[in-house]
Amino acid sequence: MFLHLYNLVWNIFSPFAKVYLGRSRHSTLLSRFSPSTNICNPVWLHACSVGEVNLISPLVRLWKDFFPSTKLLITSSTATGYDQAKRKYASLCEEVCFCPFDHPRVVSKFFTSIKPCLLILTETEIWPNLILTGKKEGVPIVVINGRISDKAFRRYKALRFALKEIFRSIDFVFAQSDEYASRFEALGVLPERIQVAGNMKYDAIPTEVSPSVRNKIKVELGIPNDGIVIVFGSLRDGDEKVAKFIWDELKEKINNMWLILVPRHPEKKGKILDCFADEKIILRTDNLKGIKSEGRIVVVDTIGELTSFYSIASIAIIGGSWLPGVEGHNPLEPAGLGVVSIFGKYMRNFQEPAEKLVSGKGAIQVQDFREIPFLVESLLREPYEYINFGTRAREIVLQNQGVSNKILMQIAKFLD
Repeated sequence: MFLHLYNLVWNIFSPFAKVYLGRSRHSTLLSRFSPSTNICNPVWLHACSVGEVNLISPLVRLWKDFFPSTKLLITSSTATGYDQAKRKYASLCEEVCFCPFDHPRVVSKFFTSIKPCLLILTETEIWPNLILTGKKEGVPIVVINGRISDKAFRRYKALRFALKEIFRSIDFVFAQSDEYASRFEALGVLPERIQVAGNMKYDAIPTEVSPSVRNKIKVELGIPNDGIVIVFGSLRDGDEKVAKFIWDELKEKINNMWLILVPRHPEKKGKILDCFADEKIILRTDNLKGIKSEGRIVVVDTIGELTSFYSIASIAIIGGSWLPGVEGHNPLEPAGLGVVSIFGKYMRNFQEPAEKLVSGKGAIQVQDFREIPFLVESLLREPYEYINFGTRAREIVLQNQGVSNKILMQIAKFLD
């Protein structure tokens, strides 16, 4: 009954969705109604958006070492994810294309076209028609870096009897943690088909950035060698007020402090600019065009530079963790580069790495953003202290790497 109603909704609303997409700035997503590819009999690896596309990087780079004669197709659901996959993996896999929408006829046509020998889904990409069609076609279905968030688990539990067949059709889950493993089992995946493999996010974390890159950024922005750089990464709605509070509290106390703000979605920089309307702002896009501007606040309205900016940070502040709703962003990105990070109490989407970093004294979690200025001052009074935090953070990342290798070794049994 559930699948019948689900497919009925797809059939009714697909024409309207096509019209809407065709007239919107998301028109490239029309391709998801008929993804084009010439590949046949590949392993199909699906990563939803930019985060998942970046996550699979170590696995894709190792693919030809493990499976030199097996073709690899990578799909993504979002335009930004697709563009990122094309940039990163065009030379490392046979093809990159959009993932089909979960419309029954669209999915069936795609399976018939490519005839995959294995379908690998990343994290929480549980799509009924995708999974059930794969099962019907005899294609093994494997979930890597499996996780089910609190919100998704509540939703799935409410429909668990309707969704049981879908979860029971999954051949294997490599879960991030015991908690996520138990959630997959509760929803219908057979316990013998679940293994806690660890978090692939550690493998995808850069642990160094070239000194020439770091120096270039500092020179371009006019940051002196003794400058204290605070990078507020992945700002979400409301975080601009947190950033403004930090700046107002510290700008007179730390004369050589630079605040670098990297919004999660650069197109939303307007809220940041409005919040800092009384300050001199350096826009990264202007800076790259050679337009000079005074000021010690930088708004990074470009894509793909967060890691480079973390590499010049004295202290990192994690966006999306200060207000309810987002549940945090990745604290491992600064940690891998030896930078101490500070984040708030809303880190549920990154609970495991956050707990590891805090318990290993590689990061600091506070309950209220009003504690940040005092904490920053305390760390800067003892520079060796924040350096030690950063050293421990990097060690934690290095100690937890290698999950992608373990998963690839076991994927071999699904290719026999």
